Amino acid sequence: MRKTTKLVLGSIAIVVVAAAAGGYIVWSKAINPRHITRPANSEPFSADRARLLKEGVARHDDTSLSPIGRSCNTCHSDENSYNETFNRPFPHYVQSVRFKTGLSQITAEGMVQFCMISAMEGRPLPWDSETLAALTAFVLERNRKAIGGLSSKSSMLNETCAEPPFEMTLVPGQRAGIQSIQR
Repeated sequence: MRKTTKLVLGSIAIVVVAAAAGGYIVWSKAINPRHITRPANSEPFSADRARLLKEGVARHDDTSLSPIGRSCNTCHSDENSYNETFNRPFPHYVQSVRFKTGLSQITAEGMVQFCMISAMEGRPLPWDSETLAALTAFVLERNRKAIGGLSSKSSMLNETCAEPPFEMTLVPGQRAGIQSIQR
């Protein structure tokens, strides 16, 4: 009887510790929706579209934006390196944004901020920065071409940026972005 009790209690302890560790892992991957949603009464950097596109092209390959040496180009090396949802006008649904923030739609600017935090493991760019405006202009230009049929519809992503191999769901009673793992 004592062996059975020890075994049961030991198993429960392992499950509790695993659940706590899993919760921490998911918590660290959740993104606060405020970090990817433009604050009210804030103004974006403004410049000529051609200038912003030129800067966006340069910043798209800039590894200094990421503390781990990635660039936007790490995941999106060409016009065909976006998920199928990219072929829709912004704002639109993006599964990884939904999983990590709870938001059902995202703007192009928000998507840049999301990638800065998620894939590039950095911090969001200042909302009034030229870099954010330039990368947003670049993303919108690629999106315009995708919608116009100038890029093929592909769902191939670099493995570095692909979603984790588990399903994440919102936990009832908790704020969006705080999620648990369903295996």
